[in-house]
Amino acid sequence: MEVIRLFLKKLLQNRRLTSVRYFVWARNARRDSRAAKEFAQHSGVVLVNIWESPILHKSSGKVLFILGSGSSVNDMSATQFSHIRENQSIGINFWYFHDFVPNVFSFDAGRVDDADHEDVERTLASLGRLFDRKPIVDSCPKILYLRPLNSESKYLVPVPKALARHRWVSARANLISQDPLSLESDLRMILKKIANRSIPAAVLPDNGSSVVRMIFLGLAQGYKDIVLTGVDLDDRPHFWYSQKYVRRYEEYVALFPAPERELHGTTQATDRALGNLEFLALLGKVMEEEGVGHLWLSSPDSRLSAFLPQYLWPSPTEIGAN
Repeated sequence: MEVIRLFLKKLLQNRRLTSVRYFVWARNARRDSRAAKEFAQHSGVVLVNIWESPILHKSSGKVLFILGSGSSVNDMSATQFSHIRENQSIGINFWYFHDFVPNVFSFDAGRVDDADHEDVERTLASLGRLFDRKPIVDSCPKILYLRPLNSESKYLVPVPKALARHRWVSARANLISQDPLSLESDLRMILKKIANRSIPAAVLPDNGSSVVRMIFLGLAQGYKDIVLTGVDLDDRPHFWYSQKYVRRYEEYVALFPAPERELHGTTQATDRALGNLEFLALLGKVMEEEGVGHLWLSSPDSRLSAFLPQYLWPSPTEIGAN
């Protein structure tokens, strides 16, 4: 059986089998959509519709900033954050260490081994206290969870009661081709399917990466310009390891292992179509060629700067002029 499985997996990489790969992807998407629907029913979190749910404000004339945790965030100016505030933004996972409150927080939740359940619950409860800060609550951000692989709501980052009615949960499905040319063809098909609203409404195409899912959410919600901020994909520690955050949030930073100088985990192709560096470069290229949008970088310090164009920040006099 293993030989047959490996043969079929290799066969699926054939560049002419785009429709077959999409069939397999859609089957996986429907399965995860059903699981997310069941999770929503017993957790009280609303199942997302990637086109219709009012997660982001209307996209007309707006830019979407996706806020990652890379070290380059610490080099950004107050003027740049003022510009982000004039548009729309999604903060990924532990962005809430930062003072800037985005329009949306996106939370991932991986698989939890049985031996780690209690530790994970304690850590999430502690981080929930950090999230429950007045500036965050007063800003009333939206919350988008990825369905926990354990399908238990106790593995969601807890949020204040005031924000509970602004929570959604999404499903996901990874693209499957590990051949760049086949994947390019698959991405073109997925983008057409999103434009035609013909994939399951709760599913975000994925590459095992929150950044990838939020790009597809932005496209589904009508955004044409999407800027990756703090998506460095290098070996520098996350922004919250700077002394500013260590001094302010020492007990929370201590919940994470000491940073090691190694590349971001999503740059590896393990359990994903390609490493995220190659995937995002390819996605930006296909978006541009298909005319569905533009993928930008906010900083030249990202490893993606060799593949994606730099966002042109407006001058300080232009920010706030509208």
